[in-house]
Amino acid sequence: MTFRSLRIRLLAPLVLCSLLAAVAVAAVSYGLAQRWATRDLQARWVGIQRTLSESTFPLNLVVLRLLADLTQSELVTLDSSGAVLQRTVDAPVERIAEFAAELPISDRAGEAATVPTLKLSDSRYVAYRFPTRNPAQRSDRVESVLILFDEALLRDARRRAAILPLATGLSTIVALASITLIVTERMVRRITSLQGRVERVAAGDFESKVSDNVGDELGRLGAAVETMANQLKQLWATVHHQEGEKLLHQIAGGLAHQLRNSLTGARMAIELHANDCREDADEGLQVAIGQIEQAEDYVRRLLLVASGRQAEDRPLDALTCLCDVRDSLSPIARHLNVDLQWDLDAGIDGHRIKDGASLSSAISNLVLNAIQTGDSVRVEARIRNQQWVQVAVIDNGPGVAEALVDDLFKPFVTSRPEGLGLGLPVVARAAEHLDGHVVWLRRSQQTVFDFYARIVS
Repeated sequence: MTFRSLRIRLLAPLVLCSLLAAVAVAAVSYGLAQRWATRDLQARWVGIQRTLSESTFPLNLVVLRLLADLTQSELVTLDSSGAVLQRTVDAPVERIAEFAAELPISDRAGEAATVPTLKLSDSRYVAYRFPTRNPAQRSDRVESVLILFDEALLRDARRRAAILPLATGLSTIVALASITLIVTERMVRRITSLQGRVERVAAGDFESKVSDNVGDELGRLGAAVETMANQLKQLWATVHHQEGEKLLHQIAGGLAHQLRNSLTGARMAIELHANDCREDADEGLQVAIGQIEQAEDYVRRLLLVASGRQAEDRPLDALTCLCDVRDSLSPIARHLNVDLQWDLDAGIDGHRIKDGASLSSAISNLVLNAIQTGDSVRVEARIRNQQWVQVAVIDNGPGVAEALVDDLFKPFVTSRPEGLGLGLPVVARAAEHLDGHVVWLRRSQQTVFDFYARIVS
């Protein structure tokens, strides 16, 4: 896993390329230094040859030592028989004389590149031998001069030439590697953080913040992932809503079939009982039969919803719908000892809404919820901007639980153990069907549901 790390993948090629470049530069510098050292050696040999071969002053030991120090070389003078006269190098005379006898004499600088080397003690010397002018007329009897250049000095020059670029290259490698490691470490930390956040999104945590607000490629990638998370959140909410609606349809279908059978039997029993009752009881029986008829209409609509169809809209006068709801729910409120008051503005009369059954169903659910929550309920209906019928259902109950605020109109969301959480979703769907909306708020320790339905005529 180490070699799969992004740090190694970024750092290894950089270090390898830099190292190869440093070695190549050092090798080239070493070769160039060797050539420069050879040229320098030849130039020094030529200078010494010109100075000594034409000199008239005697080449005694003092002069040789001065010249040797100035030229960083060792000097040996020989007579015509090859015997050593003076020398600045500490070596056996016989060994020097033997080597000098085998060394050709040359006064041409171009021939100096192929001369042999002499090993004396622990040192090796590059040797050159040149003649003097008019040796017979010289007082020191010097016939030729042997110049010895220490190979160690030449090797040091070559090494210095190679070490400088190599050291520069290595220091550059260390600097680049350090900078790259720091940069990659920060980048890897960001990638690791991004990976963790993406994994949380994949696990369903769509609220997790992915972007780190940096405008580079990783920052843009994080922003793209965050956008994807928001889209997934919306998609998940849509799927969840659709699944809830599907389940609602299934439950509605099952309940509707059972309720239809029960309501049919109840209606037949009440009608038979009405035939046997006195005339003063007709009003109560008619209210009961009306409630059953309204319930049968709800059941019919539930069956249509469960089958995926929509009941045909029946535009009705809004005031008529509200009066029907008032007449049907007032007995229930009295039975529960709830003070239910209705304030229906007469200006509503004559204004029709898209579907009367949808309005009746929505207001009935709101009022039933209110009388189950509080002991004082007020229903107010007004015309707003000549476009809306506004119905406000106000109760003095404790209001909506804080945990349910965001999901109040979603199916199966309820705070009552015996509740199914289907009343308010029906209200929301009715408002949407009537081209309106429903909102709620707490005002003066009271809960207010405002239902809006668009006026069609």
